[in-house]
Amino acid sequence: MRLRTNDLDWKQVDDEIIALDRRDASYLTINGSGSVLWRRLAEDASHPELVTALVDAYEIDPVQARADTDAFLAELAQKGLLEE
Repeated sequence: MRLRTNDLDWKQVDDEIIALDRRDASYLTINGSGSVLWRRLAEDASHPELVTALVDAYEIDPVQARADTDAFLAELAQKGLLEE
């Protein structure tokens, strides 16, 4: 699982991700746990690696990290920002 590479530009500014989906000119800002997951997705992280990234970054329960990861991925998929 990874971020779409076509028509998607993004950069990190401090702890925030700023992304532009050029297909429909939509602009996204992502912070907090979303920015942790986004950066790992850019590195082609697996689902377990994404969950671990949240556990490590926020010292949260793995069950909660998995639920947060799944919700974030579902939102990105709904926006068409993921490749598989």
